[in-house]
Amino acid sequence: MRRAKLVAMGLALVLAGCSSMAEKAENAANRSFTSYALGKPYQQVAALGQSPLEQLAGNDRATFGPSIGSTPLADGSVIHRHMAPGAQTETGSDFGGLVGTSRQSTNMRLSYFLVGTDGIVKDWATGSVQGSTSDCISYIGGIINRCTDTRQLEGSLALYDSRVLTRGGQPISSWGTPAQLASLPASTPPMAQGQRPPPRKTP
Repeated sequence: MRRAKLVAMGLALVLAGCSSMAEKAENAANRSFTSYALGKPYQQVAALGQSPLEQLAGNDRATFGPSIGSTPLADGSVIHRHMAPGAQTETGSDFGGLVGTSRQSTNMRLSYFLVGTDGIVKDWATGSVQGSTSDCISYIGGIINRCTDTRQLEGSLALYDSRVLTRGGQPISSWGTPAQLASLPASTPPMAQGQRPPPRKTP
């Protein structure tokens, strides 16, 4: 019994180590790919891999993907967000060639660009989020396949923003204040609980 527990613990540590290594490798790949944009015109970066011919070629990972939102900053710069398919993992098992199971997961690569008033990329940020997951069962050596999407990509810009780090390892808030927030008037601080407003003076 004790030996079985030790084996189980060892297996869990190996799996955790493999997961950590895969995550580090994915992060390094994302940073290497996104760093291409630094110092280039944003329009050139955004168009990478988006032409009809490139899309027909099926290489959907050699692109930063479509825009998912932009935020103007108070200094005139703009944060542009893009998302594209990133790392894929597939696991499976086979039972004598009669029945097989497989699971395919896709992480989505987030690529953010800080673009100056001259249209040049001044900095970048990247990260990843869980994308779709498909569970498949095959019968009779793969002649019959049935797949079910068990998880679809769900998220918000706030979630995506929390998953990326800049070239210097900082959150994107280090790039500056959004123009919309900078234009808001300073608000009156709220009164403490139980505090009454000062009496009005009568002439």
